[in-house]
Amino acid sequence: METKFKEQFIDIINSENPASILFVSSREYDRFGYRELLDKTGIKVTAFTDFEPCPETSSVKKGVRVLKKENCDFIVTVGGGSAIDCAKGIKYFAKTDVKILAVPTTAGTGAEVTKTSVLYNNGDKQSVKDVSIIPEYAVFDYTTLETLPRFQKIVTAYDAFCHAFEACLSKNGDRISHSLAADALGMFRTNFSAYINEDESVYENMMTCSELAGEAINIASTTAPHAFSYKLHKLKGFAHGQACVISLVYIWKYMYEYTDDNELIKMLKALERLTGYNPNSLEFELKELGLLSEITMTEDEFEETVNGVNLERIANNPMPFDIDDVRKIYSMFIRVV
Repeated sequence: METKFKEQFIDIINSENPASILFVSSREYDRFGYRELLDKTGIKVTAFTDFEPCPETSSVKKGVRVLKKENCDFIVTVGGGSAIDCAKGIKYFAKTDVKILAVPTTAGTGAEVTKTSVLYNNGDKQSVKDVSIIPEYAVFDYTTLETLPRFQKIVTAYDAFCHAFEACLSKNGDRISHSLAADALGMFRTNFSAYINEDESVYENMMTCSELAGEAINIASTTAPHAFSYKLHKLKGFAHGQACVISLVYIWKYMYEYTDDNELIKMLKALERLTGYNPNSLEFELKELGLLSEITMTEDEFEETVNGVNLERIANNPMPFDIDDVRKIYSMFIRVV
């Protein structure tokens, strides 16, 4: 851990001067040393680690009980999107004004800058959203990326890519979100290959890419690729970013094939220039990286997948989709057996 991040972290703790901290992380003593820093302050620290990689609402509510029992007046969360979303969910359900300090350890989710806490109920997405749960503080310690496994680098980076891409598509976007998203896509294009091949010189850039994409999607909201991803995650065990980018490829192809909207076609062409991909080249890259091979489902699984897409949630997609469109898109890459 670089001294500058250590100092920034401690300066925030000292400025808030909490009496009791809830430490939300996947393990009580995180490998990056932030829990140890807290212990050295003499402040009471209670760890909460009892949550899943995709946090269930029931687990988050356990965290609420711990927060209240220990009279915690500050939350520190160190980890990827799951840990940060869990911390945000705890604040949401506790109906408290305690502040959150987040230390993201992946370059992808942007959870440290968004108003959404991505939660699940028995494996089905049940997120909560409120501007009050955006962490008040974040320490962007890009050195934490050194220990992230290559697969996690890839899938979390694609999550950031999808955030930025969808922010460009979104009907809810504005000049600010478009600018943030364009910057994020440019950073992804120039740094992704080096990043997944362990070039430490681009780690800071990739964490910035994730932050910018998170800020963009916080304004614009996600579109169809995210809405299509959740059942792939639940039923096929795909990582979140993997499910999103697979969905994006075929939605991108479908829009090209079936839209007669010249403005949308211009937008899709602009995204080709921004990203350096077209749908076919992105599909090829996913296969080369081992993220995409034949996907099979039973008829029941396929119907659950089709009906699991919330049509209201994708109303901000620039090309409207009905249930027949959803079925056709999934049929482009899922074989029913």
